[in-house]
Amino acid sequence: MMAVEGSTITSRIKNLLRSPSIKLRRSKAGNRREDLSSKVTLEKVLGITVSGGRGLACDPRSGLVAYPAGCVVVLFNPRKHKQHHILNSSRKTITALAFSPDGKYLVTGESGHMPAVRVWDVAERSQVAELQEHKYGVACVAFSPSAKYIVSVGYQHDMIVNVWAWKKNIVVASNKVSSRVTAVSFSEDCSYFVTAGNRHIKFWYLDDSKTSKVNATVPLLGRSGLLGELRNNLFTDVACGRGMLLQDSNALC
Repeated sequence: MMAVEGSTITSRIKNLLRSPSIKLRRSKAGNRREDLSSKVTLEKVLGITVSGGRGLACDPRSGLVAYPAGCVVVLFNPRKHKQHHILNSSRKTITALAFSPDGKYLVTGESGHMPAVRVWDVAERSQVAELQEHKYGVACVAFSPSAKYIVSVGYQHDMIVNVWAWKKNIVVASNKVSSRVTAVSFSEDCSYFVTAGNRHIKFWYLDDSKTSKVNATVPLLGRSGLLGELRNNLFTDVACGRGMLLQDSNALC
């Protein structure tokens, strides 16, 4: 008797599911979801996924602060206490970011397989360049003072330092590092940049007169810093001061 009642209930449910009214209600619900998704906007992000100085940036001209929250870059205006957002189209976690000197652009690095270095227009909050050469993740990024070049350093398993002529989407110079790099900084006169990390301080030089004439990637020349008693330290950040390390007519500008 119970088996007969069970089969009857099952058949009734099947008939209900075949009912046109049920299908109509489902389609209306689906349309509502589509309408809502086109109207919903991100108003505020609570939280931050910064693992070091490489994940924080400030535009000195506007005072705008940028930091990552997963695959979103939060652009925070502390004067107005208001957020704007850049959503990474790849949905990969943002690992590093930096403003261009004029504050017009923001460069980001990301984690994951075949990560990209992306350049964004800050005012439009839209992507203007996508640069792919790293394999496992981007540890840090920086604009040159002229904004002509971008430096990107890969994760520990990548170990690559790339100098991009980003508007042409080409790597003009490249080399490997043997240590985990946590930060990068350009000198004010564009003649060199410095990478810092685990037992690592290195000065890198690029002959702009050669890279502008040759279409192929040239070796990036570097010189390790003399650490002395600090040779076993982990350097978490670096910043170049004013002045020139050396005279170089072929500065990286």
